Amino acid sequence: MWDLIILGGGPAGLTAGIYAARYKLETLLLEKSIVSGGQLTATQWIENYPGFREPVLGKKLAADMEAQAKHFGLKVISENVQSVNLVDEIKVIETDYAKYQAKTVIIATGSSPRRLGLSDEQKYAGNGVSYCSTCDAPFFKDKVVAVVGGGNTAFEEALFIAKYASQLYLIHRREEFTADRIFQDKVFAEPNIKIITNSVVTGLNFDLLVGRSLNLQNTISKESSELEVDGIFIFIGNLPNTSLFTQQVELDEGYVVTNRKYETNQRGVWAIGDVQKGVLRQVATAVGDGAGAAHQVNKYLVENH
Repeated sequence: MWDLIILGGGPAGLTAGIYAARYKLETLLLEKSIVSGGQLTATQWIENYPGFREPVLGKKLAADMEAQAKHFGLKVISENVQSVNLVDEIKVIETDYAKYQAKTVIIATGSSPRRLGLSDEQKYAGNGVSYCSTCDAPFFKDKVVAVVGGGNTAFEEALFIAKYASQLYLIHRREEFTADRIFQDKVFAEPNIKIITNSVVTGLNFDLLVGRSLNLQNTISKESSELEVDGIFIFIGNLPNTSLFTQQVELDEGYVVTNRKYETNQRGVWAIGDVQKGVLRQVATAVGDGAGAAHQVNKYLVENH
């Protein structure tokens, strides 16, 4: 019987693990990936994490967090969770290989990249369609690529991909961007980045023996066009990883509903990080969530067990 099981090994989950282990709670963290870190591992550089004057590599920050958590006694197991029972007093978590029981659970499953919803999108994922610049940008050295999105992530990743690509088209469905001005200025100054606004991708022509292209449609004129590219990177936001919890905790538009103490509507269950409804989705805030939730769990266990 574990005092606490943490579901998810991103910055929120790892920080909760660090604090819980320091509270001397018997804590298990379950992460489906071999490497913990969540979306940190797919982020090239982080420029706004406190304490780092220079940008820090996402993978390094994730590895350091995991090493610190293990140093304090956190048990980390790489297994995929198949089902959960969070309703009963004793929480039950079943993975591909085992069944675990705990007095408390912290949901830190994060979010996954939002898809465009194209018919062949999944077919070509990893073969021309990517959601991770760190993973795939080097494969497009001296090639032509498209990046879809208008926020900070799209702009940051476009700057990284542009170091490899000979030509990069940044495609956005509106005229205005939501990315911070500092990122916009950097992107607009890159000579090999061309901006295409008021346009959406409507199709992938990736099954051709010679050449690949995208079907585009102008959102104002409704005119269609074709853009020759070797690959496409999609950064249009994320969706919460909450399919396991639809009958377990209260959800709103897929996100877990929590109060200011990170509590869900189920006794002994908390949720932190990107999986929560209405939070700022940053590494720094995820870390704060992890620390706060671990404190609440420790207080709960002291008072109730």
